[in-house]
Amino acid sequence: MDFFEELEAELREGINKIIKHPFLGRINDAWLNKEQLIYFVEQYSVYCRYFPRFLAAAAANIPDDKTRMPIVENLWEEHGEGKIDQSHRILYNKFAASLGLSVEHLDKVEPLATTRICCENLINLCHDGHFLESLGALGPGTEYFTNEEYSIIEQGLKKYDFLTDEDVHFWTVHISLDEDHYSEMIDALRPWANNLENKYLIKSGAKKAIDLEVLFWDGLEDNLPGR
Repeated sequence: MDFFEELEAELREGINKIIKHPFLGRINDAWLNKEQLIYFVEQYSVYCRYFPRFLAAAAANIPDDKTRMPIVENLWEEHGEGKIDQSHRILYNKFAASLGLSVEHLDKVEPLATTRICCENLINLCHDGHFLESLGALGPGTEYFTNEEYSIIEQGLKKYDFLTDEDVHFWTVHISLDEDHYSEMIDALRPWANNLENKYLIKSGAKKAIDLEVLFWDGLEDNLPGR
Protein backbone atom coordinates (compact mmCIF):
# COMPACT_ATOMS: atom_id res chain seq x y z
CA MET A 1 0.00 0.00 0.00
CA ASP A 2 1.54 3.31 -1.06
CA PHE A 3 1.26 6.66 0.71
CA PHE A 4 -1.90 7.77 -1.10
CA GLU A 5 -3.70 4.47 -0.50
CA GLU A 6 -2.79 4.72 3.18
CA LEU A 7 -3.95 8.35 3.23
CA GLU A 8 -7.28 7.49 1.62
CA ALA A 9 -7.85 4.78 4.23
CA GLU A 10 -6.89 7.17 7.03
CA LEU A 11 -9.25 9.86 5.72
CA ARG A 12 -12.23 7.53 5.37
CA GLU A 13 -13.51 8.12 8.90
CA GLY A 14 -13.72 11.87 8.26
CA ILE A 15 -15.14 11.39 4.77
CA ASN A 16 -17.88 9.15 6.16
CA LYS A 17 -18.92 12.01 8.46
CA ILE A 18 -19.76 13.85 5.23
CA ILE A 19 -21.12 10.98 3.11
CA LYS A 20 -23.29 9.76 5.99
CA HIS A 21 -24.14 13.21 7.32
CA PRO A 22 -27.76 13.62 8.46
CA PHE A 23 -28.28 16.59 6.15
CA LEU A 24 -27.08 14.66 3.10
CA GLY A 25 -29.41 11.89 4.24
CA ARG A 26 -32.28 14.38 4.24
CA ILE A 27 -31.47 15.33 0.63
CA ASN A 28 -31.13 11.70 -0.43
CA ASP A 29 -34.48 10.83 1.14
CA ALA A 30 -36.18 13.90 -0.41
CA TRP A 31 -37.09 14.77 3.19
CA LEU A 32 -36.57 18.52 2.78
CA ASN A 33 -39.58 20.60 1.87
CA LYS A 34 -39.16 23.27 -0.80
CA GLU A 35 -38.31 26.03 1.68
CA GLN A 36 -35.62 23.85 3.26
CA LEU A 37 -34.29 22.81 -0.14
CA ILE A 38 -33.97 26.48 -1.08
CA TYR A 39 -32.06 27.03 2.17
CA PHE A 40 -29.58 24.34 1.08
CA VAL A 41 -29.27 25.79 -2.43
CA GLU A 42 -28.59 29.26 -1.05
CA GLN A 43 -25.83 28.12 1.28
CA TYR A 44 -24.20 25.81 -1.26
CA SER A 45 -24.15 28.66 -3.75
CA VAL A 46 -21.65 30.40 -1.48
CA TYR A 47 -19.30 27.41 -1.58
CA CYS A 48 -19.85 27.01 -5.32
CA ARG A 49 -18.78 30.58 -6.00
CA TYR A 50 -15.66 30.18 -3.88
CA PHE A 51 -14.50 26.94 -5.51
CA PRO A 52 -12.80 28.38 -8.63
CA ARG A 53 -11.07 30.86 -6.35
CA PHE A 54 -9.65 27.95 -4.35
CA LEU A 55 -8.22 26.53 -7.56
CA ALA A 56 -6.83 29.84 -8.75
CA ALA A 57 -5.21 30.60 -5.40
CA ALA A 58 -3.62 27.15 -5.26
CA ALA A 59 -2.38 27.38 -8.87
CA ALA A 60 -0.65 30.68 -8.15
CA ASN A 61 1.57 29.03 -5.52
CA ILE A 62 2.58 25.89 -7.43
CA PRO A 63 6.20 26.22 -8.56
CA ASP A 64 6.19 24.09 -11.73
CA ASP A 65 3.96 23.58 -14.75
CA LYS A 66 3.60 19.80 -14.42
CA THR A 67 2.24 19.97 -10.88
CA ARG A 68 0.06 22.96 -11.73
CA MET A 69 -1.50 21.38 -14.83
CA PRO A 70 -4.33 19.39 -13.15
CA ILE A 71 -5.41 22.50 -11.26
CA VAL A 72 -5.35 24.58 -14.46
CA GLU A 73 -7.38 21.92 -16.29
CA ASN A 74 -9.87 21.81 -13.44
CA LEU A 75 -10.16 25.59 -13.44
CA TRP A 76 -10.67 25.57 -17.22
CA GLU A 77 -13.48 23.04 -16.89
CA GLU A 78 -15.03 25.09 -14.07
CA HIS A 79 -15.25 27.92 -16.61
CA GLY A 80 -16.95 25.77 -19.25
CA GLU A 81 -13.73 25.22 -21.21
CA GLY A 82 -14.09 28.73 -22.58
CA LYS A 83 -17.87 28.53 -23.11
CA ILE A 84 -19.25 30.79 -20.42
CA ASP A 85 -22.77 29.37 -20.72
CA GLN A 86 -21.28 26.01 -19.63
CA SER A 87 -19.46 27.52 -16.66
CA HIS A 88 -20.22 25.53 -13.55
CA ARG A 89 -21.41 28.69 -11.85
CA ILE A 90 -23.90 29.19 -14.71
CA LEU A 91 -25.02 25.57 -14.37
CA TYR A 92 -25.53 26.11 -10.67
CA ASN A 93 -27.50 29.29 -11.33
CA LYS A 94 -29.76 27.30 -13.67
CA PHE A 95 -30.29 24.74 -10.92
CA ALA A 96 -31.15 27.53 -8.49
CA ALA A 97 -33.50 29.10 -11.06
CA SER A 98 -35.48 25.83 -11.16
CA LEU A 99 -36.33 26.59 -7.53
CA GLY A 100 -37.23 30.19 -8.29
CA LEU A 101 -33.93 31.74 -7.19
CA SER A 102 -32.45 34.47 -9.35
CA VAL A 103 -28.77 35.36 -9.62
CA GLU A 104 -29.61 38.63 -7.86
CA HIS A 105 -31.10 36.64 -5.00
CA LEU A 106 -28.03 34.42 -4.71
CA ASP A 107 -25.81 37.50 -4.69
CA LYS A 108 -27.58 38.64 -1.52
CA VAL A 109 -27.46 35.34 0.36
CA GLU A 110 -26.15 35.77 3.89
CA PRO A 111 -23.84 32.85 4.65
CA LEU A 112 -24.24 30.97 7.87
CA ALA A 113 -21.27 31.49 10.18
CA THR A 114 -20.22 27.89 9.49
CA THR A 115 -20.46 28.40 5.72
CA ARG A 116 -18.32 31.51 6.00
CA ILE A 117 -15.74 29.79 8.21
CA CYS A 118 -15.51 26.86 5.79
CA CYS A 119 -15.04 28.99 2.68
CA GLU A 120 -12.76 31.63 4.18
CA ASN A 121 -10.48 29.09 5.81
CA LEU A 122 -10.18 27.14 2.57
CA ILE A 123 -9.38 30.22 0.50
CA ASN A 124 -6.79 31.26 3.08
CA LEU A 125 -5.25 27.78 3.04
CA CYS A 126 -5.01 27.81 -0.77
CA HIS A 127 -3.75 31.40 -0.92
CA ASP A 128 -1.35 31.47 2.02
CA GLY A 129 -0.52 27.86 2.77
CA HIS A 130 2.19 25.67 1.27
CA PHE A 131 1.19 24.50 -2.19
CA LEU A 132 1.33 20.86 -1.09
CA GLU A 133 -1.11 21.60 1.71
CA SER A 134 -3.52 23.23 -0.73
CA LEU A 135 -3.21 20.29 -3.13
CA GLY A 136 -3.89 17.94 -0.24
CA ALA A 137 -7.02 19.95 0.54
CA LEU A 138 -8.27 20.02 -3.04
CA GLY A 139 -7.25 16.45 -3.92
CA PRO A 140 -7.59 13.85 -1.15
CA GLY A 141 -9.57 16.34 0.96
CA THR A 142 -12.16 17.19 -1.74
CA GLU A 143 -12.01 15.64 -5.20
CA TYR A 144 -11.38 12.14 -3.84
CA PHE A 145 -14.98 11.79 -2.65
CA THR A 146 -16.88 14.51 -4.54
CA ASN A 147 -18.35 12.06 -7.05
CA GLU A 148 -19.56 9.89 -4.14
CA GLU A 149 -21.05 12.93 -2.40
CA TYR A 150 -22.64 14.42 -5.51
CA SER A 151 -24.16 11.07 -6.48
CA ILE A 152 -26.07 11.11 -3.19
CA ILE A 153 -27.27 14.67 -3.82
CA GLU A 154 -28.18 13.98 -7.46
CA GLN A 155 -30.17 10.86 -6.57
CA GLY A 156 -32.06 12.74 -3.88
CA LEU A 157 -32.84 15.75 -6.04
CA LYS A 158 -34.23 13.51 -8.79
CA LYS A 159 -36.88 12.31 -6.34
CA TYR A 160 -38.49 15.75 -6.34
CA ASP A 161 -41.19 15.83 -9.00
CA PHE A 162 -40.68 19.54 -9.67
CA LEU A 163 -37.01 19.02 -10.70
CA THR A 164 -36.00 17.58 -14.06
CA ASP A 165 -32.77 15.85 -15.05
CA GLU A 166 -31.75 19.07 -16.79
CA ASP A 167 -32.38 21.06 -13.62
CA VAL A 168 -29.88 18.93 -11.67
CA HIS A 169 -27.27 18.85 -14.45
CA PHE A 170 -24.79 20.78 -12.29
CA TRP A 171 -24.55 17.78 -9.96
CA THR A 172 -24.52 15.18 -12.73
CA VAL A 173 -21.66 16.76 -14.66
CA HIS A 174 -19.34 16.62 -11.65
CA ILE A 175 -19.80 12.92 -10.92
CA SER A 176 -17.52 11.75 -13.75
CA LEU A 177 -15.34 14.86 -13.97
CA ASP A 178 -14.18 14.87 -10.36
CA GLU A 179 -12.99 11.27 -10.46
CA ASP A 180 -10.68 12.25 -13.34
CA HIS A 181 -9.63 15.41 -11.49
CA TYR A 182 -8.56 13.35 -8.51
CA SER A 183 -6.51 10.77 -10.39
CA GLU A 184 -4.71 13.50 -12.33
CA MET A 185 -3.99 15.43 -9.14
CA ILE A 186 -2.55 12.35 -7.45
CA ASP A 187 -0.32 11.70 -10.46
CA ALA A 188 1.00 15.26 -10.13
CA LEU A 189 1.42 14.95 -6.35
CA ARG A 190 3.10 11.55 -6.32
CA PRO A 191 6.66 12.78 -7.09
CA TRP A 192 6.40 15.20 -4.17
CA ALA A 193 5.44 12.51 -1.65
CA ASN A 194 9.07 11.54 -1.24
CA ASN A 195 9.78 12.69 2.31
CA LEU A 196 8.01 12.96 5.65
CA GLU A 197 7.65 16.75 5.55
CA ASN A 198 5.88 16.74 2.19
CA LYS A 199 3.66 13.84 3.18
CA TYR A 200 2.70 15.71 6.34
CA LEU A 201 1.73 18.81 4.33
CA ILE A 202 -0.44 16.81 1.93
CA LYS A 203 -2.12 14.96 4.80
CA SER A 204 -2.59 18.15 6.83
CA GLY A 205 -4.34 19.93 3.95
CA ALA A 206 -6.63 16.96 3.31
CA LYS A 207 -7.68 16.69 6.95
CA LYS A 208 -8.30 20.43 7.25
CA ALA A 209 -10.52 20.44 4.15
CA ILE A 210 -12.57 17.48 5.40
CA ASP A 211 -12.99 19.02 8.85
CA LEU A 212 -14.15 22.28 7.28
CA GLU A 213 -16.66 20.52 5.06
CA VAL A 214 -18.03 18.60 8.05
CA LEU A 215 -18.47 21.99 9.72
CA PHE A 216 -20.35 23.25 6.63
CA TRP A 217 -22.83 20.35 6.75
CA ASP A 218 -23.15 20.58 10.52
CA GLY A 219 -24.10 24.23 10.13
CA LEU A 220 -26.80 23.36 7.61
CA GLU A 221 -28.22 20.71 9.93
CA ASP A 222 -28.08 22.83 13.06
CA ASN A 223 -29.77 25.83 11.42
CA LEU A 224 -32.32 23.97 9.29
CA PRO A 225 -35.50 26.07 9.25
CA GLY A 226 -38.82 24.54 10.24
CA ARG A 227 -37.36 21.33 11.63
